[in-house]
Amino acid sequence: MTGPIPVTIVSGTLGAGKTTLVNHVLANQQGYEVAVIVNDMGDVNVDAELVADRDEERGVVDLSNGCICCRLQDDLLTEAQRLADERDFDYLLVESSGISEPVPVARVFLDGTDESDVDPAEHFELDTMVTVLDSYGFWKEFDAGATLPAGADAGDDERPLSEVLVESVEFCDVLLLNKCDMVPDETLDEIEAVVRELQPRAEVVRTTHSEIDPGRVLDTGRFDYDEVSRSQGWKRHAAEGGHAHDGESAAEHHGVSSFVYRSERPFHPDRLAAWLDDPDPGVIRAKGFCHVAGSEDVLGVSQAGTAVQAGPLGAWDEDDERETRLVFIGRELDERRLRAELDEALCADDESPVTYPFPL
Repeated sequence: MTGPIPVTIVSGTLGAGKTTLVNHVLANQQGYEVAVIVNDMGDVNVDAELVADRDEERGVVDLSNGCICCRLQDDLLTEAQRLADERDFDYLLVESSGISEPVPVARVFLDGTDESDVDPAEHFELDTMVTVLDSYGFWKEFDAGATLPAGADAGDDERPLSEVLVESVEFCDVLLLNKCDMVPDETLDEIEAVVRELQPRAEVVRTTHSEIDPGRVLDTGRFDYDEVSRSQGWKRHAAEGGHAHDGESAAEHHGVSSFVYRSERPFHPDRLAAWLDDPDPGVIRAKGFCHVAGSEDVLGVSQAGTAVQAGPLGAWDEDDERETRLVFIGRELDERRLRAELDEALCADDESPVTYPFPL
């Protein structure tokens, strides 16, 4: 083919069905010549062993003992270029490991890497970001008190599974709600409402055993970095100010809601830290930044399920309007209670905004 080779990157947690999807595409190429790069963690690339017709002559390459979103980025570019130099194929399919963040992998094909002199634009064009979501694992992860299925974890990743799940949903063009046979239809409707709230731009497809028309994940032309980043649910709600639905939306019908908390009054650091230390179980995603009394730093806050991270994002500029803006997305959210709790964590009129050590 002439011109850059389109690339699909497949992300998702361990056991979600990524390798099953790759096998399905290889067995149903619909006239495409598809080359595959498979990444897995560990000394032996188990996923590559599972891929049908594993043979470098047929264009299946494995990258082992590392993660392509970090230390194997250069290897990813090198192998992709080697494939392009040595054989003809129409499409490159990259299966990332179960702990890879999708954004860094995407940027490899957009910007290259500091350590590699390979220019990805000479050979490749990022075409589609696909996330395979274990619907059953997602349901259990965000169902307070439920027990996760065996194998539904983040593997060697130090991050909580909830964070990995949310990030993979937020940055994709096509999302496969996989293992639908393991979840009741009513619950699937609720899960779909949640993922559409997290990433409204993505095409959501319900699958069992990752069976899908390959044309819906190959050569779609859907990828747009700015658009997919801007359309993440929390950013959209922050821009709109929250509560943007006219009438009852599908999300609201299934108890999925969102709101934006804003305040020009600064938080008392001790009370804010105590509030962050006791996350609301109904929150699936919260993200934004806070104005904290006595601090010149913008405090960034990110919550996925019960996993909360908070830390400085940089200093406020002199011209900045110092304002807290936090977006909350969740199921059966008690917005009135959450707002009252946050209001109680603010500095009172008679409290001087002195420098407090933020106790994180």
